[in-house]
Amino acid sequence: MPDEPGGQAEVVIPQAWLLPNISLDAVRSLQRGDTQSELDKGDLRLAGVEVLVARNWVKEEFWPRIQDTVKSGYAAEKTYTFMRAHGDRRRARRPKK
Repeated sequence: MPDEPGGQAEVVIPQAWLLPNISLDAVRSLQRGDTQSELDKGDLRLAGVEVLVARNWVKEEFWPRIQDTVKSGYAAEKTYTFMRAHGDRRRARRPKK
């Protein structure tokens, strides 16, 4: 999935980084309709063209390192309250010089 030509972002947040009261329904409510969200062995895995991670899902000490959870794609935007990751579609549109 992450190696598809269209490109998808994949974010995997370890269980140790997550707050204990996180709900998969709350996570899914912030995602686009085509985003896959799952809790696998306690780790939160999000995959899609655009993925949103809210700060209130992550323990305070891990928020400064949240970009480290992006496994494919890139962290397009990080604010005090959220991080948005995008799949890297640019290489399909423009060849490198």
